[in-house]
Amino acid sequence: MSRYLIDRIAGLPNVEILTQTVVSGLEGQDGVLEAIRWRHLPSGSETRRPLRHAFVFIGAQPRTEWLVQSDVALDGKGFVRTGTELGAGFRPLETSRPGVFAIGDIRSGSIKRVAAAVGEGAQVVAALHAYLAGSANAPAVAATTGRV
Repeated sequence: MSRYLIDRIAGLPNVEILTQTVVSGLEGQDGVLEAIRWRHLPSGSETRRPLRHAFVFIGAQPRTEWLVQSDVALDGKGFVRTGTELGAGFRPLETSRPGVFAIGDIRSGSIKRVAAAVGEGAQVVAALHAYLAGSANAPAVAATTGRV
């Protein structure tokens, strides 16, 4: 999340920012949100508050720790490097491992928008076909978003 957006959200009088906190439950009936519960991680205390709307922000922190041992190049923040970001000779959306592709929020330099991830998902199909056509029976893998 950009510093600009963080500052704008923090400046809203009707928004409370909770750090070191996880949502532990949502309550409601017939598809209508009525309350939220969260747990403060350091203390373990749980809070319940009536609420009608919730905004979920995911994708800001990649969950790519499992890729460290697979030689897939990550940027300094843990996002997967792809395509020209790796240098010449890499297909769009291809990682540093030939035949392994990444799309969506997990990709370094992505714009973190659902529509872009959907487009990348459609685009990677052609890249996979091209890879398989040129690599005679080589396996290919497409990695999707590693959401928080």
